[in-house]
Amino acid sequence: MASDGSTQTSHSDAPAVVSEEPLELPRRRRFDSVAEAERLARRALPHAMYDRLSHGSDESLTLANNLQAFREVSFRPRGAAVDPTRSTQTTVLGEPIVAPILLGPIGALRLQHPSGGVGAIEAAARFGTICVLSPAAGHPIQELVPRNGSPLWTQITTGMGGRDGVEKQLAEAARLGYRAAVVTIDSGVPPKAAAIRLDPATIAQFAPDLIRHPRWTYRFVRDGMRLNVANAALGVNKSPAAANAAPSSSTPRPVEWDDVRWVAEQWKGPVVVKGILTAEDARRAVDLGAAAVIVSNHGGMALDGARATLESLPEVVSAVGGQVEVLVDGGIRTGQDVAKALALGARAVLLGRAYVMGLAVGGAAGAERVLHLIRNDLWRTLGFLGCGSVDDLGPQHVSAPQSWSA
Repeated sequence: MASDGSTQTSHSDAPAVVSEEPLELPRRRRFDSVAEAERLARRALPHAMYDRLSHGSDESLTLANNLQAFREVSFRPRGAAVDPTRSTQTTVLGEPIVAPILLGPIGALRLQHPSGGVGAIEAAARFGTICVLSPAAGHPIQELVPRNGSPLWTQITTGMGGRDGVEKQLAEAARLGYRAAVVTIDSGVPPKAAAIRLDPATIAQFAPDLIRHPRWTYRFVRDGMRLNVANAALGVNKSPAAANAAPSSSTPRPVEWDDVRWVAEQWKGPVVVKGILTAEDARRAVDLGAAAVIVSNHGGMALDGARATLESLPEVVSAVGGQVEVLVDGGIRTGQDVAKALALGARAVLLGRAYVMGLAVGGAAGAERVLHLIRNDLWRTLGFLGCGSVDDLGPQHVSAPQSWSA
């Protein structure tokens, strides 16, 4: 640990498994927890941008549920000797990664920091994990390319242009070397939230807030003030004429279950289904060709009042019966959270808001720092639990509410 208390690199007594030296953050933007990153992001971002990042849909009940669920699980530490060679390394769909921590797909990344998805890719590649890219992140897929062979997954939603659009996206992703396609099924209905449209009028309206955040404003202007890219990333609806046009294979529409089978037929690699909360949906995804499922409620941005993802995890794990790998997102802020998810049956977790807070503060360096901090937490937690690796974690290491039992 550095003299200033930072943990930019792995603990000195932990095995060195990262392939590159972590990027350095300026001291004024350095943080030692996700909570600190969130406080810095709140100061760095205009209120409209931060509120969109920090809130869920409607009353944010699901967002709160996700966070609360981790507090309802407690550890059962063992008195076994701590293994100094313990490892966080694992694989997901055959891909070796430094720790079971992936970067999940997030829209409007470019509005949090101009590097956007490019910065997320760099952070994941330097750390040694998988990055999942949203088509609404703000950069065209041609700019979101693997770095040094880093594994990338592409998120699929027919809402981005129907099957014609998806077919083109899959073809481009295959050309660029993406490894998996993630079909998201839990956002077919827009949440009850007002969309932010960026145009000269609203920019003038936000002017006082933008003046209070000169660094963000400078970066946005320097990035070209690409209002069309920003509005697409924010999910602003198209013109009424486009909305009323006759439907076709390129018309945006919600994802249907048959689309999972169709993507599995189009895509030559593994297909992952995201948005699973029940045993029935888990089994259906497996039947349609999924190689993995992600237990997700869209980070609280879809149906408000939905079950927490950690609460749903045991039911989904039991339903797939080991046929496919199970991942989970929603509410993960620490390495202890990761350990709890793995103990309840997840193969790995995906970060959302946690890494975006770091990205907003320091671009790729901030996102990478979040990954290292959470991995360090996980490595220490393994020691307290007497585990030599993440593969040793199981239900015997935690106590969860009886009502969660599958």
